[in-house]
This record gives sequence, C-alpha cells and structure tokens, in this order.
Amino acid sequence: MAMFDSPAPRRTHRHATPRQPSGTPPRQRRFVGTRVVSGATPTRSVVGSGMDVDETSTPGAYVHNEKALGQKDTVFAQTEELVVRLYGALPVEVRQVLRSTDFLSESYTGGIDITSGYTLIASARTCFVWSHATLKPSSPSPTCYILPCPPPPPNYHNATFQAPYHALVPSRVRSIEPGLILVSPTGTTRFWPSISSGLSGGSTFEAVYLPLEASEDEYVSCLVRSDRGSTGGGAGGAYSYLAATSTGRIFRLGIASQGGKHTLTMRLFSPPPASSSLLLTRLLGWSAPSPAVRPEPGNVVALVSSGNDMYALVETRIQRWTLDTEELRGEADITDVVREAIGGGVGVEDLEGVDLVVESSNILVLLVSYASAGSDEDTGAMVIDQFGLGPRRVYAIIRLLSHGNSWGVDSVIGVPYIPNAASPPAHPRVTLLSGGAVVVVLFGEVAILCARDTPYQDRLVLKSPPDRLLGLSALPLVISLDHADAERSMDTDGGDGENEAEVLMMTSGTMLRVSVDVEKLKGFQAESLPNLLKATLKQAILYSPIPSNPLQFILPPSPVLDGEALMRAAEGTSAAVVASDAEIVRPNHDLTCQLMGRKERLSWLIKFINDNGALGKMSQRSRQRLATDAEKLYACHQLWIGLNEHIDAGATHSLITDTIHAFIATHPSSTSTPSSHHASPFTPEQTPTQDVVRDFFKYRVADVGRLLVFMVDYLGRLGGTGLGGVGALKEIGRAVVTTLRATISYRAYNLGVYGVDLPMIKPWTSRPAVIDAVLKLVDAVTRVATEGTGASGNTKEVVDMLPELATLLFACIQERLDWLGSPMAADEPGSERDRMELEDRFAQLRPEILETLRLASHLQQALALATTYTDFPSLASLLLRPTPYPPSSNPHAPLIKNYLDRYGDAFGREVVRWCIEQGEARTVFAEEGVWGPVMDGLFGKDRKGKGREDDERMTKSEYNAIAWVNDMGRGRFGEASGRLLGEVKGAGEVGVRHFTLSLGKLAHLAHLQEGGSIDEAALDVFHDGLDFIAVQEKLLADFHSALGSMRGKQKQSLDAQVDAIVRAKAKKLKESEQKGLITVFKNHVRQILQGKVLAVEDTVDVLTLMDQEESMGDYATALHLLLRAEDIPDARRLSSFRRAWCRVYNVDDWDVIRQTTNITDSQLTARFRATALYHTLSLILPTIFSTSPNDTLPEGFDLDPSQCLPVPLMPETSSRFPGMPVEMVGELARDFRAESSAVERMKLEDVYFRVRELVMEDLGFEMR
Repeated sequence: MAMFDSPAPRRTHRHATPRQPSGTPPRQRRFVGTRVVSGATPTRSVVGSGMDVDETSTPGAYVHNEKALGQKDTVFAQTEELVVRLYGALPVEVRQVLRSTDFLSESYTGGIDITSGYTLIASARTCFVWSHATLKPSSPSPTCYILPCPPPPPNYHNATFQAPYHALVPSRVRSIEPGLILVSPTGTTRFWPSISSGLSGGSTFEAVYLPLEASEDEYVSCLVRSDRGSTGGGAGGAYSYLAATSTGRIFRLGIASQGGKHTLTMRLFSPPPASSSLLLTRLLGWSAPSPAVRPEPGNVVALVSSGNDMYALVETRIQRWTLDTEELRGEADITDVVREAIGGGVGVEDLEGVDLVVESSNILVLLVSYASAGSDEDTGAMVIDQFGLGPRRVYAIIRLLSHGNSWGVDSVIGVPYIPNAASPPAHPRVTLLSGGAVVVVLFGEVAILCARDTPYQDRLVLKSPPDRLLGLSALPLVISLDHADAERSMDTDGGDGENEAEVLMMTSGTMLRVSVDVEKLKGFQAESLPNLLKATLKQAILYSPIPSNPLQFILPPSPVLDGEALMRAAEGTSAAVVASDAEIVRPNHDLTCQLMGRKERLSWLIKFINDNGALGKMSQRSRQRLATDAEKLYACHQLWIGLNEHIDAGATHSLITDTIHAFIATHPSSTSTPSSHHASPFTPEQTPTQDVVRDFFKYRVADVGRLLVFMVDYLGRLGGTGLGGVGALKEIGRAVVTTLRATISYRAYNLGVYGVDLPMIKPWTSRPAVIDAVLKLVDAVTRVATEGTGASGNTKEVVDMLPELATLLFACIQERLDWLGSPMAADEPGSERDRMELEDRFAQLRPEILETLRLASHLQQALALATTYTDFPSLASLLLRPTPYPPSSNPHAPLIKNYLDRYGDAFGREVVRWCIEQGEARTVFAEEGVWGPVMDGLFGKDRKGKGREDDERMTKSEYNAIAWVNDMGRGRFGEASGRLLGEVKGAGEVGVRHFTLSLGKLAHLAHLQEGGSIDEAALDVFHDGLDFIAVQEKLLADFHSALGSMRGKQKQSLDAQVDAIVRAKAKKLKESEQKGLITVFKNHVRQILQGKVLAVEDTVDVLTLMDQEESMGDYATALHLLLRAEDIPDARRLSSFRRAWCRVYNVDDWDVIRQTTNITDSQLTARFRATALYHTLSLILPTIFSTSPNDTLPEGFDLDPSQCLPVPLMPETSSRFPGMPVEMVGELARDFRAESSAVERMKLEDVYFRVRELVMEDLGFEMR
C-alpha cells in the first residue's frame, strides 16, 4: 500500500540522532508512512506466513468498478501518453472534515491499499477507512469506518501531534472488512482485527507500546507490511509488519490467531546489544537473539522488501537485510557516488535520501534531494529555490546497481519540481510502473511522471492551494483494464495489457485513475518535447473549465521553458481552435454555441499562458498571432449573430449568404476542415456539410478578412447588373461594419491580456485591400447621401452608417500608418514610400469625408473624428461653416471657444488660417481680443516672448497679406512696414502694389514718429517701387489716351485695343516688320491694359520700343529702371542695357543730321541737341558723376555705339521668356541682330563723342 505523509519537513541531521530536552519525538522530524513492501513488481499480493489470507491478486475486488459498455468517462487530463479520469468520490464524512482542514497546521496521512481494496486517511485523532474497490464515478458516498487514533502521551508538549503510521490487514474473505494497525510516532500502537467496529465508534481495539529509547528521543519513522511472514513462533502464523525508528532500530510486528481471536505481537528485529534494551527484554520475558553485527545508528527513511531481502534507507546509507534470518548482509554509504553522478562532485551540498523502491533483485531506485550551488549545467540548475535565496533544493531520481556490498549509479533523472512558499511540507514518495519503466514521484501538490529510458516527463498538479495529494498506488495490470481498454489491448498485443499501466491517486476530495501508455513513453524522443507543450496547452483549454477537475495545468518554469517550442505549440493550438479541430472543439450543430465554445477555448489558452508567467517567452509576432485568431473568431461570432438577426427579422433572402457561397466557390481552401489524422472519419466536425455558410464559420474563420473584401467587390458587381441598390449596400455595409468594429473593439480590450505592443505587425484590418474595400463603401454611402435617392427607410439607414464607416476607415488607415512608421517596418523595401503616399491620401480624404458627414447631418460624429485624429484644419472648417461672420451668428461659436480653451493655439491657428484662406479674415478681426494672441503666434510675433513658430503648411510670407493688418491694429508699425515690404513682389496688380508700397512707406514714417530707427534700405525700396509703379501708370495713361477715338465693340476688345496702341504709339516698330519684337510689345501692352505689373525688363522694352516723338526721357527712365533693379541676372541686365542703347542710337536719322551742306555749326549743334542720344546722356550723366568712386555702376549703364552691338544668345532669351516657342525665340534673335546691324552700319563713333561733349558742356561737367 502506497501512502502519503503530511507534513514532513526536511531533516537537518546527518549521521547522528539529535538530542531533545523532551522524551517525545520532535514535530520537525520527517516521518515515513506505511506502504506495501513489494518485490520487483507492484502487482504481487501480500502473503503472510502466519495467517490464512487470499494469496491471489485477482480483479475480483474491482469487478464492480468496471465500466459498462458505452458509459462515458469523466476525463480531467489527456495526452498521447496518459489519461486521468475520475475514479470516485471520497466519503462525505471525509470530505466534510478535509474541506475545512489546514494541512499546514494539522498532520494528515493517507494510503491506498490495492491488496485489501480499502483506502484510509488519518489525522492525529481520527482515522477514516472505506472501500475503494467498488467505487464508480457515479457511486454514492461509500461506507466510512471511523476509528480513534492513538493519543499523544501525557508528557507530549508540542503544539501539533503527528498523524499515526498505518497498515491495513487484509482479510482472507473479501466480504469481510480488513483489520488495521495504527502506530503513533511515540510508539503507541492500536490494532483492530476488523475495521467494522468503526461503524460503532471503534472503541474495541488492542493497544501495545513499542519500547522506544526516551533517552535518545527515539521515535517511529516508518511502518511497512512485509511480503514474507515471520519464521518465529506464533500459533497459526501471522502477517509480518516492520516498524523502524529514528535511531535505526527495526521492530517486527505480527498478528497471531488463537481460538479465533487475533492479537498483535512485537519484538526487536535483530536487536543490537544495548544494555537498556536487554534489561527491557529480560523484564518482558523475551528471549534474546543471537549476537549480530550492530548497524550504524541513524534515521530509517524507508523500508522496502524484495523476496527474502529487505532494504533500509538510513539517511544516505543503504542496508541490506535477510528477512528470514534477520541478518544484516551489508551496509553502504552512497553519498559520494551519488554526488559524483549528479554534479561531478561539485555543487551538490546537503545530500539527503528521501525514498527507496526496488526495481529488480539488483536494482534500486532512490529519490534524493540536495542543495544545488553548482553551475547552470547541473541537474538542478534550472530549479529555483522557493525563496529565491541561497542554494536551491533539488530532487533527483538515482538508479542504483548492486556490485556486491557496494552500489553504483546507473542513471540520474532530474525531477522537474519547484518548491515555492506555498508548497506543503510533504515527504515525497516514489512508485514504479511497468517494472520501473515509469517513475512516479508524489509530492504534496503534484505528481511527477518520469520515463526511465526516454526524456519524457510530465506533471499532474492540483488546482486548489488547500487541496492535497494523500496517496498513490499502482494497479495490477490484470485489473487495470476496463472493457474498452481490454478490447484495444487485445487488438494490439493479445490482451496481456503490458502496454499500459494504471495508478489510483487520492486528493482531499476525490480519487483519480491515471492510465499511462508505457509503449508511447518508451518511444518518446527529445524531438517530441514541443508536443508535450502543445498537449499541455490543449489540456488547459479542454479540461481547465471543468469545475470538478482537481488538476491544473502548468508550463515548465521559465528557466527551462523553450520559448520557440511554446510559440509553436500555442500558435498550433490556437489555429486548431479557429479551424474547429475535432480534438479540441466539441461537435455542435448549434453554431452560436460552437462559436462561443471556441472563444472560451482561446480565452483559456491565453489565460493559461499568463497564469504560468510564460507570456514573456513569446515574441510580439507570436502574441499577435494568438490575438488575431481570437479577434477573428469574435468578429465572426458577431457577424453570425447579425446574420441570424437579419433572417429572424423576416428576411427571405440574405446577400451575406450568397456572398459566402460565391466566396467558397471562388476561393476553395484545403484548410476548410481539420486534418484527417486528428479525428475519426465519422466525426461530424471532420467532414464539411451541405451548409456552406456554417462550414465557413466553422473552418474558415481565418479567411474573414478576404471575405470582407470579396463582399464589397461582390456588391460592386451587383450594382452593374441592377441587382444591387440601397438594400444590398445596407446589408453588406452592415456586415463589414459589424465585423471590423467587433475586431477593433476586441483588440483594444485585450491588448494587455495578450501583451501586444502597438503598432500591430501587418494587422489584417489595415491591409491595403481592406482599406480600399471600406473606402468603396464610404464612397457608395456618400453618393446615396449627396444624390438624395429618396427618403425611404433603407436610405436613411444607409446614410446613418456613414459615421461608423468613416470611423472604421480612419482607424484602418491610421493603423497601417502606425505600422509603416514603426522600426520593424523600416527594414521592408518600399515601406517609407508607402507611408508617405498613404499619409498624402489620408490628408486628402479626411477633410472630404468629414465635410460629407457635416452635410449628412452627422456633425457631432465629424467633430469627434476630427478631434480623435487631431485634424484641427478640418475641425475649424466644420465649426466655421456655413456662417462664419458675424461670429455672433455662428451657432458653433460656443464650441469654437471650448475647443480653443481645450487645444489652445494648435486649434486657434487653424481657425485663423481657414478665415484667411476663405477670405473671411474679418471674422477673427471682429474678435481681436480673442484671436489677436493667436494671430501673433501664427504670424510670427509672440508678444509673450516665445519666439517664432515653424509652420509646415505655409511659410509666414503667405500671411503677410493679412498679418500687417494685425500689426497696424496693435500699433506695431515697424513690423507692418516690413510685412508690406515683403508683399510688394507678390502684388501682381498695379493698384495693389501701389497701395502696398504707399501704405508700407506711411507705416515706416509712422514708426519713425514713434521713435523708431530709420531703415534707409527699406525707404529706398519703397521709393524705387513707387517710381516704377509711376512709370507703369504713366504708360497706362498714355495708352488710354490713344484709345480715345475707339467706339463700340471695338473698344471692348482687348486685342483691338492693343492693335490700336501699336498703331498710335509704335509706328516705327510696326513698319519695321520685326515680328518677334512686335509680338513681345503687344504682350506687354496687353498686360498693362489688364492692370498687371510688368517686370523691369518688360517695362524697359515698352519704353524703348515706343515712338519718342514728344519726349525723349523714356530712354533714360528705362536705363535708370535697369540700374536699380535687383532681381535681374547680370547677363540679362547687360543684354537689356545693350538693347536699350541700340534703340537710342536707332531712333534718329543720323545720315540727315550729319549732312553739313549749307549748315552752320550752331545749326549742327542744335541738331545734336535734338537727338535721343543727347537727351539720354543729359539724364544719365548726372547719375554717373554723382556716384562715389568707391561704388560701381552695373555694366552697360553707359555704352558707346560699339559696346551695344552684341546680341543675347537664344538660351538667355528663353530664360527671360519661359514657355516661349523656339520659333519665336529665333524671331527675337533675328530682330536683335537687325537692331545691332543698323547701329553698326551708321558708324557713330565721331558723332557719339561730339554729342557727349555737348552734354558735358551744357551740364558743366569736365571731361574725364
């Protein structure tokens, strides 16, 4: 009978027995409980020599427990290697007592006796015994025999008295209850020939006392039943029981029958020659045994027999006794060989023997514990101390081979057990299955199975912290098979049952039956270790939800947990649930229940991983795969609910159903069903049914993203055939909204559960195809909203979907932007380009969709979206339309103030921008007290000293057109003047530029009046600009005067006006037939008539190409304009100077002027003074002579006839006239060459110098 002790703290002494001030055994000793002392196999019956007992171990005692055919097991755990089923419940009396028991403060022992078919649990006061052989899972509470335990002695002062050791005495007749022996740690022994007296209080018993040495604080450390009877006298023979003590003594107890009465006898087993014991022997009349070698004293941890041999584990020494002669055949200390085998002699401290069992006649299996302080490569390196301090306590299974009187280590198996602060102080026990092929180690809260020859290890862990494992016993093979097992065994190996081993295991509430497939364990490979993880995950989601399941499922501790294997196992399990694998998902025709069950499976999966602290072992990609599976399943559940509601509402047809049928036909998938090796071919969940829709929700949940895209495309095809319409848009749109909304909400709610770090890695909800599909729906609903297709209920419902669709579209786009902007996506080619393109697309779509929402009476939703995505430009536009001015008439004025208070200038700047861009600047100027500081910040003048702010949407120069108004209104005239100066070049209208220049100059003068410093450069720009505008205004006035004779439609035609001006003001040019110059002149005239501001070079052309009959000053004006211009490239400026001088020389008929026949010198001089050259020089020479020698004038301001001959090259001409056809550029080049050729032919060198002398004389300048 295997048993379990509680509590049993770890012993602290080694070879000496500690002395205690009290004569009673200390509480902190390790006590070893009763067990069946079996031989090489655990299935042999116990045979006593002195009592007539049943010598066969038949299934008779368990025949009533065999299941009827078809009866379903209650399975609590199942893998390919083992199955844990409910065997039966404990008696109600036991459950009531144990339900409120604190196992940490109260001692309990328990055991399952296979030979008698009875089980017991004992505390320090009471022992409960009942028959387990006839138990069934559905059986009522079995009869419970309650007997009093031996009380502590009067002088026992410890707070807690240990529960007694126990041994059941099998009865010869199965129908008669067995007897019972209870031995307290202090040696008090009670014997009941039959436990039936327990029905009436159990007061009839025989009491005896073991003669313990009080002076040595001796106490009983274990009690076992031997499989060989005593050879000593005793009428009728007796069963043999052995009780060992903490000093190494062994007592032999026997049950004798005389006259139908059973009595308990005892004597010292090979008693050592101690004086105190000899004296006691003489006083009691015992006969003294022959002298024998006295073994070394020490605490006997375990006793175990094999045939006529008995082995005693005394601390770390193994004694070998002969049962018949009670001789010590040998004693060996295995400390050194075990330490060397475990850690090479290094890092193994405080080695301690824990339990011992016999595998065969020369092989023992030893359980040891030690404090590990070695390297990370030793057996216990991966087991963490319960307090995280000091050496770690490690358990190991040692297989010992006999070598005469010594022992050698054959193998070492590390036990995957991690003590923690809540671990009960229980003494671990070892049980062998299938001849030692499997080793089971029983701790207080976990049973660990280890294969002898393969790396297989597994654990059965109790779920409830107050629960305890109180006993474990191997079932004989012949009685381990129920009908189903027997049929399977006969099919495989002739029915001998050798491929399976079974054990009974008792908790504080129930009894469990564990079936182990030994053949699977023998074939287990290291490569199969990840499958154990998958099996653990599978069990967690299948059996953890069972309320009555006493087991929990845990993963290996973090140091030994393989992260890659865990991820593969978790992802595989999750995918199996999503695909309705029949091994994990229970068949159910009710799809709603089936979907809910799968959701619960996935919830249990992630809960299990989190509860085991294993989430940190999983990568982000793996976590997100699990989260994606769960969210897709949740979304499909919501889609299925919506489909049911649609049909339940009376619809006779569903477009969603049609779409799914079309999708399955278009996209067949081999993953539509679970793989065939997972289930029987007859499993309903294995084979697709004729219900295509239900099959999709069962097997193809992973394709829900593709289905949504297909739905939208399908809707588009329906529209082209006339089968679509508002109703179809409503149904498809609602399905897409339901699915995506459920996904996004589920994902947000469970981010922490799955440990997902945003952004998601390529989330399926923001794949480009999904975004495009949602955008198509938005466009379709927008058309319905804007085209006004009617006021039907469907139309209104479709339009009401627009806010949800817009919300989903924005969320999907933002999600993809977040992913594309993440460091992980940066390594993918093209991600940055995709991100920029999507950002631009989003920036274009957002204002349009928000405005559509406003127009569709969904302003609040539009405002919420604009706020969520901090789209303040759109937010400002939504609040300012349609009535921005006056502010008091805007119904959204309170909201504008609210948003301004909430978001500050970030929102305020967008309001100002919108007003400026829409020509509603008066709106913000009407409330200058509110918007003035905002405008200061936006326009670059922060009165609080925060400096200028950058703006990516517009440069500040673009605000100058309105910013100067703010500066003028706030008295900042210097800033206003500067802004106006910056606006001059941008003013393309003559009137606007004139106003800007005039106001800028006045603002600067006002600035000077307020004590500001003068800016000569700015004043010069204003003066030059005003002069330039004056020239253009004068030209415009001249042109208008030439149009005075025009009437009617001819005057209204701009081209007619241009032609009239050419005829009146450029006769010579027209007569010259220089097509290039004529075309250029006409273009410039047209611009002047339109009020456009000409460029300086263009104005020079107009001034120098016009006829100069009335005034010759236009040439000098043209030269001065070129002189002051600052934005003309030097090469082009020189070319303009040359063209102007050529036209100065060409304007007069020099051949006539130089005819001196009958002309006096004074008349000739008068002719010179009447030339354009004279007038031009007389106006430019003062400028030349007034220029400081340190200043240089631009090249070309003063050119003689030979210097003005070069003509501009065609590239230069093209740069001046961008967009001009090449043919026209060629015409201009020819015209320029004609001008230069004409000057060259006149040979004006002598005339030029004479005219220049005249000018110098007339102006009073000396010749240089």
